[in-house]
Amino acid sequence: MSSVYATSYANIHLDIVGGVLVEDSSVAFSGKLTAPDGTPISNRTVFIEDDAQYTRPDIIIALAKTDSDGKFYASWKAVPKDNGAPFHLYAEFFGGKQFGFTRSETYESVIKLNNQTTHEVVPSKTVPSWFLYASKLWHDGKMRDLDYAYGVENMVDYQIIKSNNTSDFTTIPFWIRYDAGLLSDGKISTDEYTEMLGYLINNGIIK
Repeated sequence: MSSVYATSYANIHLDIVGGVLVEDSSVAFSGKLTAPDGTPISNRTVFIEDDAQYTRPDIIIALAKTDSDGKFYASWKAVPKDNGAPFHLYAEFFGGKQFGFTRSETYESVIKLNNQTTHEVVPSKTVPSWFLYASKLWHDGKMRDLDYAYGVENMVDYQIIKSNNTSDFTTIPFWIRYDAGLLSDGKISTDEYTEMLGYLINNGIIK
């Protein structure tokens, strides 16, 4: 999804993520996004993802917004992958007319299971917290359509949003922001919102 309009590439750095993560512990992600000359890039969305292997698409773990210094912070509750494999975590940024796509270093992390029965895995069968956060940001005008569309694609890739259409999404109607706001305010359920998105994708309204 790198932009054909970009004139230069950004630089993104993800701080080291521990090699062994304890299940259900809080994992802190941090890093910095800058222009090639070192100038901070502020108010942009950064995705923290797992570099999935073989034919599986990468899956979003968390997302963050850069501050005025280009720094970003995100947290995640460590849960194992559904296939038991280690994570290969990295940060990703989609540019635009000024900056192109960039990706950070990758860190391998293994989830150390606790003695309790695991109730959650990645990918989840339910709407992850990062998507609720993204919906609020998008509704409030603090996330670009490009970034939100990427999040929707990822939800479709793992069938959290049910759809037979796996094409890249580039156009999301503006009026859907209203429903995203209802979701973030708890006025409609995640099931209602994802079913609506699936319907709109299948019928070509989200293109």
